[in-house]
Amino acid sequence: MLENLDNQMLIKKNKNRFIFFALFFSCLAIATLGYNAVDNSLTKEDMQYIPKFLVGIEPLPQKKEYKDELNFISSVQRTVLEIAPTINFLGLPFGQKRDPKELYIAKSGLCFDRSRVIEKVLRYSGFKTRHISMYSKNEFGGSAIKTLLTPGGPSHATSEVLTSRGWLVVDSNDAWLSLDKNDRPIPLEDLWFGLENSKPVEWKNKTPTTLYDEPFIFVYGLYSRHGKFYPPYNFVPDIHIGEFSQNIL
Repeated sequence: MLENLDNQMLIKKNKNRFIFFALFFSCLAIATLGYNAVDNSLTKEDMQYIPKFLVGIEPLPQKKEYKDELNFISSVQRTVLEIAPTINFLGLPFGQKRDPKELYIAKSGLCFDRSRVIEKVLRYSGFKTRHISMYSKNEFGGSAIKTLLTPGGPSHATSEVLTSRGWLVVDSNDAWLSLDKNDRPIPLEDLWFGLENSKPVEWKNKTPTTLYDEPFIFVYGLYSRHGKFYPPYNFVPDIHIGEFSQNIL
């Protein structure tokens, strides 16, 4: 009887320890993610430099229609590409800001630089956006886990903007929007589902990179796996928690 009581107390004690450590490490993980989270808010500098990307672009009418949204989004995309083209394959250096001011001054960037600015300009203009990282599965035998955990494979940073007819991919290297032949927006999730099930999209304009045409995985809200694009510039991946949560919702 006494031995059974001792065993029960030991089990209860170990259970309480497990709960304590589980809660402790959960809180630690949440605190780490919160401290390292990508900040998407528009800063004072953004408010000064974003208008420079909007020079010459027709403002959205007060009662905008879908075609007005497409024209505006396309104009923003083209302007960012023109102001900061890819020169000698140089992006903004690791460990420093990559916002509208930095891109405007550098006059050069890569997909992960331009996508950030496209998103900020569109949010400034009243749109909802989300950042996407894409990774080709071809070099890793089709394994999603290997693809995500192995650096160096083909990858791409792009953006989605929410139009009145749904999410639209706004490419950051080419003036391409994910529109089908009827000008309907195709979100990346639908494109991915179509590829997985051999149901290709009939695009309005051909996709600019094979990453959109071959097996890939994508992650909302992941800005880098190495953690060097956004403060505090450490080894923790750059993630926007709100956007990242959309992967599981």
